[in-house]
Formats: sequence, C-alpha cells, structure tokens
Amino acid sequence: MAVAARRERERTARREAILDAAQELVAAQGYHGMRMDSVAEAVELSKGTLYLYFENKDALCAAVATRLLDTLIPFMESALENTSTGLDAVHKLFQKYSDFTQENPHHFRFALAWLSEGERMDDSTEAFQIYRGRVGDMLSLVVASLKRGQADGSIRADVDPLPQALQLWTSFLGVVMVGLNREAMAQRVPVPMDFEQLVPLHLDAMVRALSSEGAS
Repeated sequence: MAVAARRERERTARREAILDAAQELVAAQGYHGMRMDSVAEAVELSKGTLYLYFENKDALCAAVATRLLDTLIPFMESALENTSTGLDAVHKLFQKYSDFTQENPHHFRFALAWLSEGERMDDSTEAFQIYRGRVGDMLSLVVASLKRGQADGSIRADVDPLPQALQLWTSFLGVVMVGLNREAMAQRVPVPMDFEQLVPLHLDAMVRALSSEGAS
C-alpha cells in the first residue's frame, strides 16, 4: 500500500515536471521550437518514458493548457461573488482575466505561442478533449453573465451570447498581448504611449458596446 502510494506521488511529480518543462520551452521557443526530445532531456527522462505520459506534442501542450485553465477559471469565478448585474459580471470577469495575465505572464505567453501557430492539431487524445472542456467552462462563465445581463436588462437583448463571448475573449487576447509586450510595442509606435491605459479603455468600450442603455 505504502509502495503504491509512493509510486503514485512520484508519477504525479514527474508529470508536473514534464508540464513545467514543456510550458517553458513553448513560451521561449514557440510551438515548433519545442521538441519532445528537449522536454525529455529537461526532466532527465528517456523519450520513450515521456511518451508513456503523453502520446504526442499536442497532447502535452493540451495538458499544460488545462493546468493553466484549472488555475485561471476559479480565479475568474471569484469575480462573480459581488456583482450587481450581468454587465457588471462581464466587466469583472475580464478585469480578473487581465489581473491573472499580469500576475502570471509566463502562462499567457505559453497560451499565445501555442495558439498563434494556426495549424490543425491532433485533437484525438484524451488530454486534448479535457482541454477543450476547460475552454468550454471558461466561455460558459461569460455566456452565463451575458444571459444574466439580458435577463436583468443591463445588456442589449440583441446580443447573441456565445459568439459574443468568443469575440470578447479573442479581442481581449490582443489587448493583453500588447500590454505584456509594451516595450516592443513602444519601439514600433511613433508617438509616446501609456500602454497601461489599454486594458481600462478596452473594458470601457466593451461595457459601452454591451450596455442596454446605449441601445436605440
């Protein structure tokens, strides 16, 4: 019994080390730069042993992303505890998301590096299906808040919750990306710019666009 428990702890610790290594390599080198050989070397495993944990690179990346979302989703859910309307809930969800990326920039850089490849990935693995479910859970928080706002009258009735939730999420990715790479952006923008303003400006524009008060 004790031996079995110890082996399970060792397996869990090894899996976490694999995820840590993969996350760092993707964030630093991009999806194509990260190789399974490099991950195996980083955690001092044979490549064959690594494949006992993850079938391929996409399964490994999906597991890394799932772990990140398992941290992010409860963080975002905490934003809903003291909200007066659905519109307020949407605003606070994305403020929380912004706070999370500022506190965990390496998480976001991994997600962006994986997403930006734009290729079709192997989504047949169990790890990828679990990841897809977590994405659905995160979107559901926004969808539920949009529907709540329509029910309480704070959000326009003509908003279609699911595509609107996806639009809000993807547009916010761009704003966060610029914020996390403000020095590089400052080199490109020909006038002085306070990049700290971008998130508040985006949140304000989002609220104005959704608000029923501005609807004709």
